[in-house]
This record gives sequence, structure tokens and C-alpha cells, in this order.
Amino acid sequence: MSIPSYQSAGKTASVLNFLITIFLAIIAFIYLSLTAYTKDALWFYPIFDAQPAFGILYCYGEEMALEQGTAHLTALTALVNEQISGDKRWDELNLTDETFLYYQTNDRLMLLEFHYDEPQRIHSFSPFFSNFDALLIPLDGRHAEKDIIFSLVRGKPSGGSFHLETFDAVLSYIENNNLCKRK
Repeated sequence: MSIPSYQSAGKTASVLNFLITIFLAIIAFIYLSLTAYTKDALWFYPIFDAQPAFGILYCYGEEMALEQGTAHLTALTALVNEQISGDKRWDELNLTDETFLYYQTNDRLMLLEFHYDEPQRIHSFSPFFSNFDALLIPLDGRHAEKDIIFSLVRGKPSGGSFHLETFDAVLSYIENNNLCKRK
């Protein structure tokens, strides 16, 4: 029966330490690379829980203000934040100036806007959706079928959009509470 020497046990420990060090270095490199790309140290954190200062529901030509602290804004914020915190996919579909003007002036759409006092960020693998002060959520009309959100930075459209799973719960809440009915 052979007894391992202290010298061979040291070599095994040394190799194991080397492999652990290499593994940790690779993990650190990946994390730091994604942090540099997204400019967000919390890119992996999926939760979005920002509370808007106010909201606006555009309902086929009618405009409804949703004030901070009201039951409707609180409920809609929770439903939207739940979707943003879930699976999302960034897309290069931009909110063009033409579409932004359409959203502001057309009476054939339903759109929910959230406005924030402080710049917000949605943590993701994308460097976009940072420092926005408003979210636009088309619920009926142009781009509504894609379940997307757009953002504004200082009142101007910013790059890209996020595709979310669904806004059915938001639409149901709006219709069940007689805030707006789909046409």
C-alpha cells in the first residue's frame, strides 16, 4: 500500500487552487465586461419597482390624469412593474418622432404613460433604458400588439424598446375599472 507523500498532496492542492483561481477570474471577467457594456453594476437584478410621480392614460382622444397615491395609479404601477420585472427582450425598434407625435395627437389609441421625478433604469443585459424619466406603454394602436414599452429621456424618445410578456392584466384592470374601454 502506498502512502501519498506530502509533496504529491501539495501538487494536487496547488492544481486545485489554480483551477479555482482561473474559474473565479473568468467569472469576474464576464461580470466586469457586462458591467462595462451596460454601464450598470446590477445588470443581473431583474426587479423594477420604481413609483411614478404621475401617470396619464390616453383613451381614444380623452386624457385621464393618474395622480400619485391614487388607487388606480398604484394598481397600474404594480401591474406594469411586475411585467418589467419578468422576462423582457430589448429590441432596436425605436420610438420615432413621427410615432411619438402620433401617440400625443391620435384619437384611435390607448396609451399609458408613467412619469418619474428621478431618472430610472431597468436593469438588463442591454445598455439602454437608463436615465429615463417616462415610460410609454401602447395598449391599443400602433405597436400595441408587440407588448412593448418605450422610454423618454428629458421628454425625448430614447433608443430601443423592451418586449414584455403581456399587458393583458393592465388592460383588464383599465376596462374593469371603467377607465377606458377598447374600441
